[in-house]
Amino acid sequence: MTRKRWFILIVSCVFLAGAAKLFNVFLAQHEKFASVNGIAFQDPVMNALPLLNVSVFIFSITYGSILLYIFLERRKAFFLERAMVVYAGILLLRIVTLSLLPLRPPEDLIFLEDPFLNELIYPGRIVCDLFFSGHVGLLMAFFFLSKRWVFAALALVLGTLLMVQRVHYSIDVLAAVPFTFIIVLSVEKLLFKRLSTTI
Repeated sequence: MTRKRWFILIVSCVFLAGAAKLFNVFLAQHEKFASVNGIAFQDPVMNALPLLNVSVFIFSITYGSILLYIFLERRKAFFLERAMVVYAGILLLRIVTLSLLPLRPPEDLIFLEDPFLNELIYPGRIVCDLFFSGHVGLLMAFFFLSKRWVFAALALVLGTLLMVQRVHYSIDVLAAVPFTFIIVLSVEKLLFKRLSTTI
């Protein structure tokens, strides 16, 4: 890679790390607020699904999709930088949406066992991280970036599993689609379209 490409990669990594750190700090405060003042939401879609612990499947689909995206898109310019900047945007937008719509978690929630997420991103046992779903947002980002329908299908399965475990409401899952589309469109139009023409 050229020196400029290395610079873009490093800046993307730093931007993602900064967004993750800011999100981590925000979550600690949001958890205290939402657990007491959050809105109780009755979700007929989620409640119609069985209640099961599917942490292993959620973990496998999430991180398997990351590896699949890297493998399938490895020959495309800025494939990794695009994904990192978009996910950073998802984290930053979620700070806004979580603040505007603080929800209480479902009463029958089964805590999601994810060693990477719980140890690296979340500051402790977080359950009010609801609107909108970052898991579904990540997979939809892969879909919008790659135009590969396998990621949309995996996002549908993942969203269903998140509701089965009562980790997310249906509105969290559905809202992830338009929010992620807006972020991807913004990143592509405002940043990487220009970079592609200069390198």
